[in-house]
Amino acid sequence: MKKKVFLSLILIMFLFLVVGCDVKKENVTPNKSTSSGFSAVIYFSATGTTKSIAERIAKASNSEIIEIIPKEKYTSADLDYNHDCRANREQNDSKSRPLIENTIDISKYDTIYLGYPIWWGTIPKIILTLIDTYDFTGKTIIPFCTSGSSGISGSVDDLRKYNSNLIINDGKRFSLSDSDEVIREFVGVNMNEEVKNIKAFINDNEYIINLEDNETAKKFIEFLPLELNMSELNGNEKYANLDKTLPENSANPGRINAGDMMLYGDDCLVIFYKSFDTTYSYTKIGHIDNLPDLGNENITVKFEN
Repeated sequence: MKKKVFLSLILIMFLFLVVGCDVKKENVTPNKSTSSGFSAVIYFSATGTTKSIAERIAKASNSEIIEIIPKEKYTSADLDYNHDCRANREQNDSKSRPLIENTIDISKYDTIYLGYPIWWGTIPKIILTLIDTYDFTGKTIIPFCTSGSSGISGSVDDLRKYNSNLIINDGKRFSLSDSDEVIREFVGVNMNEEVKNIKAFINDNEYIINLEDNETAKKFIEFLPLELNMSELNGNEKYANLDKTLPENSANPGRINAGDMMLYGDDCLVIFYKSFDTTYSYTKIGHIDNLPDLGNENITVKFEN
């Protein structure tokens, strides 16, 4: 009898180790901050229309949001294009650079969503003030605009001609009637074009995750920023169950390499910190460079763009 009980206990322990991701549900806490720390929405809005779109893009992209505040505010008379208004004079003056009242720190951002209304078919001159004032070297600018009829291409061409060193995506024109799905699609396309690696913060150390070029990695980016409590398993991995599923295309890699970040099933994220042969199937999301032995404790991992 004792022998049967002992064998039963051994079998239960074995099953527990094998299917850890399926039976252990860890608490997954998405980061509630609206900032990813590495992207920002910077916008100029004279009437509030561009501001509304900027706020929605910031929410969809988990970006900080910064308004370009003119030193001299624009009144309705300043925007009366049927008369000799201030906006007309500025747009017709190639040297016009309206002053910006607030200081804007762009140093910590890799990606900048740049928003503005279309004035006279192009960018308002205060955008050139921004470009003249701050160093955009190495930063990706993703323009977006609001306009009753004009497209964004003319303003993007003008920005590229004004400073050929800028990295500028093609951008998109929005109207207030555009759905949240349109906003998310705009953000998703640009994130997937630009993001080839993300950052992981483990035990106060920062690591780079080189992402796979697959739908799983692209979808995972949309979850960021994300904070996970990851449990220890088998002396070689940390895992956490996601509260949303990811597209999976599981295959047996034959061998796991230390630093591999995998998806088990469609909702279990696994970080391996030791190398070994395996018979299990996973979908690879990426690889963490120079990942050390993470020890036998549970850990908290923060993922950011």
